[in-house]
Amino acid sequence: MTTDASTGLDGGAPEPKSRLTARDVALAIGIGLVLAAVLALITPGARTHLLGGTDRRDTTVVAVREGTRPDEVDRPLTTYDLRWTDGDDVRTTTFRRSGRADREVGDTWTLWISPDGSAVETSSPLATWLWLGIGAPAFTLLIGVLVRWRGRVAERSVLKEADRIEARRQRRAARS
Repeated sequence: MTTDASTGLDGGAPEPKSRLTARDVALAIGIGLVLAAVLALITPGARTHLLGGTDRRDTTVVAVREGTRPDEVDRPLTTYDLRWTDGDDVRTTTFRRSGRADREVGDTWTLWISPDGSAVETSSPLATWLWLGIGAPAFTLLIGVLVRWRGRVAERSVLKEADRIEARRQRRAARS
């Protein structure tokens, strides 16, 4: 018998790992945080929103236009023209969302908007921070768990098949 920890008791294949190690968890969380940072950097207006550059405003929908994304005929895109007041100033902005229109002209819609109207978000900065800081790493960790589980299933299926072959061999040897 061997005492090498990397192999099984009889010197064969190593036993499949049963759980994620602390290193695996740290790697998944790190990748999730990097993914969250990339999303925050490439999403238009996200940095402004995350850094407190938006305020909660009650807006009025003044126009709704339904269309599709360029080069994607089957993917609807709805454009909303919004108006709100900031003191004595009346401001406007355009907000685009994937999907069919869920608001009509004249509806009031509470959104997070930057003073110049360049950043429009449906959720608060805190909710966005929580999603990026917790949701993205948790999602990445879930993917890691699924990959590890699938790897264990594949490794065990090979070992089970080898056991079946060995059992058949032993039965044949016992009959002869």
